[in-house]
Amino acid sequence: MLDLKTPIAMPSQAGLRSVWQWRPLASMTPAMVADVLRRASMGDAHDFLLAADDIREKDLHYRAVLQTRTLAVAGLPVSILARDDSRAAKRAADLVRDAITDQDISQLAAHLMDAVAKGYAVAEILWDTSGRIWYPREIVPREAHWFTFDRDTGRLLRLVDGSAEGATMPPYRMIVHTPPLSAGIPLLGGVARSALWAWVFKSFALRDWARFAELFGQPIRVGKYHQGASPDDVAVLRQAAFSLGSDAAAVIPQEMALELVESGSKSASADLYHKLIDYLDRQVSKAVLGQTMTTDDGSSQAQARVHEQVRRDILEADARALEQTITRDLISPIVRLNLGEDAPLPIVDLVVEAPEDMAALADQVAKLAGAGVAIPQTWVRGRFGIPEPQDGEAVVGAEPASAGEPLANTVANRARTHGSPVAVHGFDATKNAQNEYEPDELDRLVDEATGEWQAQIGPAAHALQDVIDQAQADGLTAQELSSRLAAALDGIPIEALTEALERAQFAARLAGVHGREPEPDRG
Repeated sequence: MLDLKTPIAMPSQAGLRSVWQWRPLASMTPAMVADVLRRASMGDAHDFLLAADDIREKDLHYRAVLQTRTLAVAGLPVSILARDDSRAAKRAADLVRDAITDQDISQLAAHLMDAVAKGYAVAEILWDTSGRIWYPREIVPREAHWFTFDRDTGRLLRLVDGSAEGATMPPYRMIVHTPPLSAGIPLLGGVARSALWAWVFKSFALRDWARFAELFGQPIRVGKYHQGASPDDVAVLRQAAFSLGSDAAAVIPQEMALELVESGSKSASADLYHKLIDYLDRQVSKAVLGQTMTTDDGSSQAQARVHEQVRRDILEADARALEQTITRDLISPIVRLNLGEDAPLPIVDLVVEAPEDMAALADQVAKLAGAGVAIPQTWVRGRFGIPEPQDGEAVVGAEPASAGEPLANTVANRARTHGSPVAVHGFDATKNAQNEYEPDELDRLVDEATGEWQAQIGPAAHALQDVIDQAQADGLTAQELSSRLAAALDGIPIEALTEALERAQFAARLAGVHGREPEPDRG
């Protein structure tokens, strides 16, 4: 019978799998790096895996970019979806949701993302089989150097047990994440192989820079004594010179002299170390994040957007690879052990939300609303994540228009209700509504020109509304909606509105030239 309860990769203090490791890699040389990588490419990856952990502790920049990439995936929302609408698919999805309720999938994802550095990461599943449903009791992260790969293909995971090939892994016990970082076997794909070279040269540069700072960071102390000075006097002067560096004070006989000689300008030499280290850090950022602008200074907003897109591509690739691993090694065992081989597997979705320029979307909505396009409030609230206000609840800004109310009516109603001045050519709609003054010729011209505005603008508004409704059904972004509206402008029927505006403009010009009231439009 298959044992699903007993731990397989159990650590031991004195065995082959100890959590306490002595790492003889404190000061690696290029020759050591070449040897470690060469042995890893031949299947002996123990020292390489320890070196990958070692440089992550020592190189702060490498640690930061790895953490950035790891947390970007670990923070994604996880959804378990039914494969289809069948009863069996829904049952399988409900089973998986219940089975992993007590498991921290974000923590599991963070551990499995260690495969970005090493090429693979492993976690062990300890099952609870005491009840009717078998579910993961615990998912335990395991050290990568406790495992090896088979000699034939380099892809089958085996447990290090002292033998040449290692022990075979039983089914349903291990979650093995091997993201497709590069072509070839998993051991050759980790970015730590490249980061090791950057670290060894960076460590030399840091060491030389520290020596440079020690040598040239302080002025040289020169003590002068007269020819007849005794050995005791010379010893006093020597002690004063050496103590001056740390104490910044010395007491010497009057006949002796102690001078501080500046070492001169060495900024060019110091910049050399800084530039070398900065160059190596930028290369590490490219290897891990695919760009440098999230960690270093950029030059323009356009460049930042391009780099963010590259960063998003890597995030999506990491999410898809992790979805496949979790489906294969966690979701599939839960379903197969409980529902059988024929049950449809649920879909694991790590939701990578598409970034949207909300400011641009708000600008487009405002322009379209100002042009008389009726935009459903439910669509606007849904895109911006704004809830519907409850009755009597305090709101920010003016109250919303009622459903189906034309924009012009909304403006006029608010003007009458709140006394908000709506000025058109010096004409105050509020005062007009309250009959506080007699309309003049220009007011009558405006009234005549806009008397049938609904019939004139209706065909264009309906055409635009159809485009917006279709965009809402297709789930378009603001930029895509703007492009679709621009493409549809040539077919928008505006002949009636254009003719009315031309007549009103001609009548207004005639009235201005002859200084009299224009004749009514006779068609």
